[in-house]
Amino acid sequence: MNGDKLIRKNDYLCKVMFKDPLGNTYTSYEEYVNSPNLDTGLIWLKLWSGERTPQNDEERHIKMELDEMDRKGIVPEFNFD
Repeated sequence: MNGDKLIRKNDYLCKVMFKDPLGNTYTSYEEYVNSPNLDTGLIWLKLWSGERTPQNDEERHIKMELDEMDRKGIVPEFNFD
């Protein structure tokens, strides 16, 4: 089934989809966390946790800074409005 995750609920096969607050849908969690539509704070959080692959030079730089903080034992603060 071309990599799609399916779950069985009450004998119906349901395709697992992820939806962001803007209503965009994604076929996988990986596609969702790597989306350009995420809030900046959430992008930083996902980069820090390793769930997001840096998408551009700015994100690669942020990831390097977050990795350096981790090596020093510093836990970053993420502020969400």
